Amino acid sequence: MIKHRNDIDGLRAFAVGFVVLYHCGFSKYVPGGFVGVDMFFVISGFLITGIVYSAIERGEFSIVEFYNRRVRRIFPALVPVYLAVMAWAFITKMPSGAHEVASNVISSLLFVSNWFFYTKAGYFDDAAASNYVLHTWSLSVEEQFYIFLPLALLMLSRVRRMPTVALLAAISVASLAAAQWMVSVDQSAAFYLLQYRAWELLAGALLAIGRFSQPSDARIGNALALFATALIAASAFGLSEAIPFPGLAALPVCIGTLLLIYTGAGGGTVVSRMLGAPAIRFVGLVSYSFYLWHWPVWLAGSELFDPNGVLEKLMLIAISFVLAVLSWRYVESPFRRTPYGISSLRAVSYGVICLSAMSVAAVSLPLLSQAVWQVPPSVETLDGFRYSGNATDYRSGTCFLSSASEKPEKFQSDKCLAISDVKPDYLLIGDSHAAHLYAGLVATRSINVLQASASGCKPMIGSTGAERCTKLMSFVMNDFLPKHRVDTIMLSARWKQSDLPSLLQTVEWLKQYSDRILVFGPIVEYEEPLPKVLAKSLYYGDPDLVAEYRVDDQQDTDRIMSAELGRAGVEYISVYKALCPDKNCTVWDAAHLPIQFDYGHLTGAGSRLLINRVETALLEPRKTMRGTRDGNR
Repeated sequence: MIKHRNDIDGLRAFAVGFVVLYHCGFSKYVPGGFVGVDMFFVISGFLITGIVYSAIERGEFSIVEFYNRRVRRIFPALVPVYLAVMAWAFITKMPSGAHEVASNVISSLLFVSNWFFYTKAGYFDDAAASNYVLHTWSLSVEEQFYIFLPLALLMLSRVRRMPTVALLAAISVASLAAAQWMVSVDQSAAFYLLQYRAWELLAGALLAIGRFSQPSDARIGNALALFATALIAASAFGLSEAIPFPGLAALPVCIGTLLLIYTGAGGGTVVSRMLGAPAIRFVGLVSYSFYLWHWPVWLAGSELFDPNGVLEKLMLIAISFVLAVLSWRYVESPFRRTPYGISSLRAVSYGVICLSAMSVAAVSLPLLSQAVWQVPPSVETLDGFRYSGNATDYRSGTCFLSSASEKPEKFQSDKCLAISDVKPDYLLIGDSHAAHLYAGLVATRSINVLQASASGCKPMIGSTGAERCTKLMSFVMNDFLPKHRVDTIMLSARWKQSDLPSLLQTVEWLKQYSDRILVFGPIVEYEEPLPKVLAKSLYYGDPDLVAEYRVDDQQDTDRIMSAELGRAGVEYISVYKALCPDKNCTVWDAAHLPIQFDYGHLTGAGSRLLINRVETALLEPRKTMRGTRDGNR
């Protein structure tokens, strides 16, 4: 039987700390903070397997009792979070938003949220920005794992010749290999789905049943613990979203967590004593509730105000922690003990009833929202606006690599970079804010549009980021351009002011491959998807509401870029001024539909409207002579 260990509570504290800091505005300092979830997986695999395996060995294991413990461990703390999330959605969301929240909550209640969120994962999907229960995907992975683990251990215990450790180790290695393969094929699947995460839970399970002897020399234990700490720190502070994850990239943090659990068994290492310190241990004790509350509190706070400052971020984290302590004290702890002598079977039944009641509440949420808000059909249509023209208007999957599953090899250079003999060649390079210009550019019909774009990919020398970005930019700038001179190179991205030095350097370098370099400035952005902002504006009859949701920083960035690039003699098109010729920015296309479908990406109609307004600056002056172009092909 695994006894309660203070050092594991401390390990939980660091795991939840990494996750909270990463989610709540401090990812700059903890870029790999997401590894806290991997730490939780290893810890959970160790503790739960130890309990199950010990009970099986004593002949005392009961499936009903096991799920009784899981119900009392998981559900009580979840219920107030779900209720708070649905109440907040009822107050702040229109019916379509309430329906989305209800769908997310139901998937979480049924512990299939990891699958549900995976099916919705996509570059242009705004679900994550408003999904208050997005973080519950990890709970779904765990509960799915614990459907199979007890049954497998029970079966193996009855077949004495079956090598349990060897079999589980083989499954773990197979899961890790599959994860490493899948991370290069579909990173979202590798991130969300059980079969690619099982190895992390199994790693903890193997430690629990492996009966490994402790180091005989305390110095060895301390050295291993320090090495483990270094592995975890290297992962938390050295990894980033740009590195393919999980798979082998998750191995160091999992090994580090395993080693800390292993070396801390006797409580004799310096690290284990530090982890068992009362203050650290207390954070670990409330870590489950802290994890549950931090994300919805952060999202709700971000909707009320923009938590840019350190104090605002710390305030939201503090609110989450206070709610976690209250939940742990008055909800979690009482229910972990079988209350009032209730039997295990009855406790499980109460859990099922509670789940059913919460599901009914979630299903009722959109209906109640519709009844209270009484949203006119036109407003409801706007609020639920969805755009599906990415494949054609952006050329997603061919000339625009929009997700991790779209590797550089998927870029179709023969179609995307086809030189014309009759029209001037305009090469568009950049991220999604370049790709959304394609529909408008190709509509001019007087130019041949070449396109090389990838999500999150700034068109600058030495681009960093995902493989789809770095390899594509390297191919275009170091292979294609030296062999094919084009009339105009157009650079567009979701610019930041900090990009200016690298952008100016890139422009100077590109001049050797084209007589004309043209930079498109930043687009108008909104704090929420533009269709939802317009829906609120119409519902409240307040046209000024749209301006209140506009991100002011973009106008400042546009002004600074225009001045700096102008001084450097670079042609610049102000997208911001084209869409906002006065204080009232253009938000509707000719069909009276939003020109942007999320915070800033243009629809096809929006792209054509923008390019039509800047067409003169786009097409003139023509600096490159046809003879020069032909001679360099």
